[in-house]
Amino acid sequence: MTLQSLGDEIFSAYASGALSGPMRLLLDTQAALDPQVLELCNDAERIAGVLLTAMAPAPLRPGAMDDLFAILDTEAAAAGEAGPSQMVNHDSARKAAKLASQSLDELLALPEPVRDLALEAAGNWQFAGPGVRIMELMREDGGKAELIRLEPGHGVPRHTHDCKEFTLVLCGAFHDGLARYGKGDLSVADPDIEHKPVAEAGEVCIALAVTDGPLAFTGPLGWVQRVLGGMN
Repeated sequence: MTLQSLGDEIFSAYASGALSGPMRLLLDTQAALDPQVLELCNDAERIAGVLLTAMAPAPLRPGAMDDLFAILDTEAAAAGEAGPSQMVNHDSARKAAKLASQSLDELLALPEPVRDLALEAAGNWQFAGPGVRIMELMREDGGKAELIRLEPGHGVPRHTHDCKEFTLVLCGAFHDGLARYGKGDLSVADPDIEHKPVAEAGEVCIALAVTDGPLAFTGPLGWVQRVLGGMN
């Protein structure tokens, strides 16, 4: 576990565009909460820009410009047909606005990167246990980003990890038996970690969780997972 920011290699991948969508969302959200993380992102992008300008230009392959213009024409045509899909996004925002005022206020108080995705999902929380709700935001190449909402005193079942799990607290706080995590804190768990995050009393805890593989539950839910062949 760690309360620290992500490593230098993550920032380098961020600047080069090599991060997956879920990991980029994690870093963008952490930067929205922590000015120091935002500065690290900006520094990485500045360094990447300097290195890019210092590189010798590579010759274009024959027909590369024609392919580029063809791509631009295709995107322009798609933009001209985007009216209905944009209306769907507005409809999603309107559906979110019809939620109970407390739920909507919770979404609007989230950092911008996750707030926009949550509103697009129309605040579609899914039951994940007593006092626990989840909302998937994106999935890409085996990685997943989702919001986890914990009512005070409730938590996620005890589990280990088949991969790395990054959990960024957006509001409230939780304790997993190993450390306490408040707003802006980042928990990083790996296959050697077994924990049970539980929200502190008094305030709902909402966290952004990013994984690059499935969780492995222990305790009462472990045998259910094994019978069902694993849980995403």
